[in-house]
Amino acid sequence: MRRKHFYNFRSHKSLKFKIKIIVIGIIAAAGVYILFPHFFRNTYIVTIASKQVKKQNSSTYYLIYTQMENGETRTFKNTNSLLELKFNSEDIYGGLRINRKYEISAYGFRIPLLSSYENIVKTRAIK
Repeated sequence: MRRKHFYNFRSHKSLKFKIKIIVIGIIAAAGVYILFPHFFRNTYIVTIASKQVKKQNSSTYYLIYTQMENGETRTFKNTNSLLELKFNSEDIYGGLRINRKYEISAYGFRIPLLSSYENIVKTRAIK
């Protein structure tokens, strides 16, 4: 004799479909969240004002404080990126000198509420 259950998953085909749609939606949203910042790239001419190492949980990232040519200040982060095949953030950080001018290529957004910064990809010293 079969017991009647309040919730019988096998008999609800529409519920299975809804769960599949939700899982696919979550995977798609995660993919967009990861890939979206890589489509927004900028190049800046900046003077390095300060540098700082930040440790958060088990990861380390570098903050670079700069001044633009128009006097505006901007903060960048410098972290390794698997999607960019960038694994030299320590070398970039060590090579930047305070009060020197650089051309910086970066991607991403600056979202203060989320403490999100543009990530530096390349730097080139300007004389």
